[in-house]
Amino acid sequence: MSFNIIEISKTKDFKIKVLLGITLTFTSILILRLFYLQIFQYKSITQRAQYSTSRISILGAPRGIIYDRNGKILATNKQAISVIVYPNKLKTKKEKLDIYYKLTRILKSNHEKLKQILLKLPENAPLPIRLQSNITVEEAIQIVEQQHYLPSINIQKEPIRFYPNGPLAAHVLGYIAQIDEHELAKRSDRKLGDLVGKYGIERLFDDILRGVDGKNIVEVDRFGKPIDPDYKHAVIHVNPTKGKDITLTIDLELQKATEEIIKSSGSNAAVVAVNPNTGEVLALASYPDYDPNIFTKPLSNNTWNSLVAKKAFLNRALLSYVPGSIWKPVTLLAALDSMAVKPHERFHVSGAFYLGSTRFGDWTSKEETLPVEECLAWSRDTAFYQIGRRLTPEQIKKWGDLLGAGEKTGIELLGEDTGILPDQKWKQKNLKEPWYPGNTLHYAIGQSFLLVTPIQVARIYSGIATGSKVSKLQLVKQISTYTKSLPPFDTFKIDSNLLKSVKIGLEKCVDSGTGQASKLEGVKIAGKTGSAEIHGTGKTHGWFASYAPADKPEIVVIVLAEKAGHGGTVAAPIAKKIYEQYFGLNKPEEKPIAITQ
Repeated sequence: MSFNIIEISKTKDFKIKVLLGITLTFTSILILRLFYLQIFQYKSITQRAQYSTSRISILGAPRGIIYDRNGKILATNKQAISVIVYPNKLKTKKEKLDIYYKLTRILKSNHEKLKQILLKLPENAPLPIRLQSNITVEEAIQIVEQQHYLPSINIQKEPIRFYPNGPLAAHVLGYIAQIDEHELAKRSDRKLGDLVGKYGIERLFDDILRGVDGKNIVEVDRFGKPIDPDYKHAVIHVNPTKGKDITLTIDLELQKATEEIIKSSGSNAAVVAVNPNTGEVLALASYPDYDPNIFTKPLSNNTWNSLVAKKAFLNRALLSYVPGSIWKPVTLLAALDSMAVKPHERFHVSGAFYLGSTRFGDWTSKEETLPVEECLAWSRDTAFYQIGRRLTPEQIKKWGDLLGAGEKTGIELLGEDTGILPDQKWKQKNLKEPWYPGNTLHYAIGQSFLLVTPIQVARIYSGIATGSKVSKLQLVKQISTYTKSLPPFDTFKIDSNLLKSVKIGLEKCVDSGTGQASKLEGVKIAGKTGSAEIHGTGKTHGWFASYAPADKPEIVVIVLAEKAGHGGTVAAPIAKKIYEQYFGLNKPEEKPIAITQ
């Protein structure tokens, strides 16, 4: 009997100890959990509690204003209305689709984009996400009226980008649109629905222009209605910080005239106007263009496809093309510098030059003997074939290098081509074949494998204009109160008498040669026409590369008319009108002189 009592007592003590152990364990876990929540999760829990009792609105920061060199506005902001969604109020895909179908009956813009954003909303994200910007007042009224059926949806006022000159300088400025998946993956500081810069200055300087968003926090009751605003903790307001302003080197009036001129020409074209003494870009235009204002709300597929079809987004000033005869001054510099040709040396020209049995044609069959300066002025291919026979590709490449061909210009735009400045090593590496003598002949007249961009040509002719320095190109003059220093120059040396031979040829080209359609009264222009054949198409790119005044250059103008014909009849008249605008010599239009090359 006593034995049983002892056993029962031991069993009872064991159970008590187990119970105490379990109690202590759970108590310890509870204490640790409370400690963890109170210390390590305090901020998160407080924030979640705040989100559950508050309505948060993001106050978009106005983007910095973009000005031209004279303080005229190129890009600014205006007030607009946006639709926002609170992701933490949409728990399931079904709820998201339900909201989507309700919104499609109100919003008239691209519904596919709207659906993509709704279905990709981050789970339980408390901050609002922009669904669509720049909606109409009528659309906003309908959303407010149907708020009971759209509990996760709201509207808010915010600044939206506005380009007061429409398409003007679109390829320089770029545009603003909602961030895409590719960009979102690279930019952790952005969120779904954010508006970011696309192309041009807007993209490259997006972080500088965008500013810092503010926020408005309104405490709400359990029904989601704002608490009496007189309550001291009802509203927390943080003002947004405006982005920094940017001043460009572009001259608005010259840019405007340039774009009107190339549009009226009917050609897909690019124009670059540069100050050769500083590298500042005064005008940069590409056509076809687009109106960046249309991107403030989602585009229809038809509108987007139309822009893509006409290649409106291509900035032709940054693309590489065969230069044709505008390259001949580079060949002549190489020949004079290497003493393969002497100033005023005379060449017999005709309709063709033969290398063995291979015929290399000229653009005209006129047969005569001309000094090398006249050969340049009249763009006689047969003279430059003869010059090419005296040169190696490396000698031509050397002067291309010195003048900035085959490398980026330093301009503050993305998407610039490098071009191709070939030689024997380049051909062996890229085409796996040797360089043939005929390649050098084509190289001498700007054909061969050579590719340059219009902005590279602006550097080349800036170098010829100054006679000793090749500037990097500059598009941004000032950021906020900080003025950018002028870009560095590349320098070269050549005997002034040799350079004079090239300059005489360029002046004669405008005075009496193939570039007469650019000739002005009162301002002497030096320039070179070019008609670059596009292999296999039977078409040519029309070029005109020039600077003025010839004796004291202050502006370089490069014109490319894509697949439009001869430079002398297509590109040179465009340049003339641009010079008339720049020098204030606007006159009634004259019929262009029909001279090729």
